[in-house]
Amino acid sequence: MTSKMQLKELIRKEVLVLLRDRQTVMLLFLMPVALIFFLSLAMKGVYADKMTGRQISLVLENESQSPKALLLEEKIKSNKLISCIERPHGMDNDGIFEYRKAEAVVFIPKGFEDGTKPVEIQFDPVLDTGYKIALRSLLTGLTVEVVMGIDNLEAVVSSFLVEKTKSNRNYPTPLQQNVPGYAIFAMFFIAVPMSIGFLKEKKDGTLQRIFTYPVNAHIVALGKVIPYYAINLIQFILMMLVGIYMMPHIVGIPFYLGEHSWHLIPVTVIVAAASTGFGVLVAALARSAEQSSSLAATGTVLMAVFGGIMVPYVVMPQVMKKLAMISPMYWAHQAYLDIFLRDAALVTILPKLIVLTLFAGSCFYVAGRRVQWI
Repeated sequence: MTSKMQLKELIRKEVLVLLRDRQTVMLLFLMPVALIFFLSLAMKGVYADKMTGRQISLVLENESQSPKALLLEEKIKSNKLISCIERPHGMDNDGIFEYRKAEAVVFIPKGFEDGTKPVEIQFDPVLDTGYKIALRSLLTGLTVEVVMGIDNLEAVVSSFLVEKTKSNRNYPTPLQQNVPGYAIFAMFFIAVPMSIGFLKEKKDGTLQRIFTYPVNAHIVALGKVIPYYAINLIQFILMMLVGIYMMPHIVGIPFYLGEHSWHLIPVTVIVAAASTGFGVLVAALARSAEQSSSLAATGTVLMAVFGGIMVPYVVMPQVMKKLAMISPMYWAHQAYLDIFLRDAALVTILPKLIVLTLFAGSCFYVAGRRVQWI
């Protein structure tokens, strides 16, 4: 039997083994769909607020009552991004925030008219930092308009500063974050069935019987790797189809693929190799099925946490952003975001692909040195 025929039969054997374990196959495909579905819905409010300009509720108190103070009060109340409410009777600022009556308290003191006292603002401590910055910037602009007698500060500034950012490219939408993110997560999660299957065959003597035939160990390795690599590619394609054609109708947010969507092909080919390499490494290092499942599952979850999959990279503190680079999922996810958000040329994505290729190569190399077939 030629090497080509041996490889074909080994792939066929591996596929049949996988198909018998229907629960695992269903998990590999249904798990990322469920994660994309529920987490995109959960994150919809946060992203929709940022894109549509959710109103920030605040208590506005005007102690000054001077003409300029009244004008500032009018500008604040009429702004579409602000919802003013009355202070609940007998409730101080801490109580307002504790019972979530408002997200900020703005106080215009006596002395505002002559510039001796500034406008005071107090935020709910748990209010998102982005909203704090946005509200502070808005109130600063309105105050400057009143104090300097400018009708529309934004119009004046626009003659000096023009924002050229493309629409929907400031940050990833829930779909741009979760579809590639949890597709990557599922691709790495394949290490669980891959390693368990390998150890099970060692334990029940299947591998020993295979080596009674004149077959090269490299052919056996390819026969085991190729089916899982193909599953990873199919996983990603199906997740993208779900993200493009199904999820926008559920979440109500379109999925922008960017101007160079064909870059998905080389990126996915390399990401699939990296995730398969991780599975091979776990299979080679583990000594029992229980150990392999724990190592694969724990490793996958930790890489997802550090890599900006479970916690979006854009909201991570600076320290976590540095640590994220240790995770191959970070490089994979950022490569996809380069395509979706930055319209990056392939040469720009190339460094990330090199990192993933080195990771895959290292996994295959270490596994090849450590694997014990019999």
